[in-house]
Amino acid sequence: MTITLSKQQQAALASYGRSVLGAVLAVVATGNYDPSDLIKAAIAAALPPILRWANPSDPAFGRVKKKSRRS
Repeated sequence: MTITLSKQQQAALASYGRSVLGAVLAVVATGNYDPSDLIKAAIAAALPPILRWANPSDPAFGRVKKKSRRS
């Protein structure tokens, strides 16, 4: 099975990955290696990209409403 992602989907996943990596590294840098805290950091990091995706006005990742053509 092959999954094909559009450029927009790839950019959104890359944004999510950077957010998660940054949040998890921040928690680890404090000396906290508790898996539940690392999972909480990963979930918290996922929220900004998800909010951008849910915003129909966001041209980068949002579900932009298509303009209807009038003839």
